[in-house]
Amino acid sequence: MWTINDFPAYGMVSGWSMHGKLVCPYCMENNKAFTLTNGGKASFFDCYRRFLPHNHRYKKNKKDFFVGRVENDVAPPRLSSEELFDVVSEYGEIVFGLQSGKQKFSGFGLTHNWVKRNMFWELMLTIQ
Repeated sequence: MWTINDFPAYGMVSGWSMHGKLVCPYCMENNKAFTLTNGGKASFFDCYRRFLPHNHRYKKNKKDFFVGRVENDVAPPRLSSEELFDVVSEYGEIVFGLQSGKQKFSGFGLTHNWVKRNMFWELMLTIQ
């Protein structure tokens, strides 16, 4: 099964919040976002050079990205569907409707951005 949607809808379908520093569904808690000093907003500037191949010219570019910084990090590991299902299964009961966005699982905003266990995760239980 698959869906085609934009980024905010992806958050609603998956149950991963698309706000704050942990917005990236690939990096999750392994992101490199930082807070802007004056605005207080999360910034993802220069976070994605680590997804480029090791010998890519932008990884060594010190002028056009963060001044004086070479990117040596590699992309974070991507969880398999089974690993991700195990993570989501640790959270409590599903809350549907208007209250679904108001629940908070421990560690929210620090180690994860899960706001709900969507009904599609329940579908995985019936398939297995």
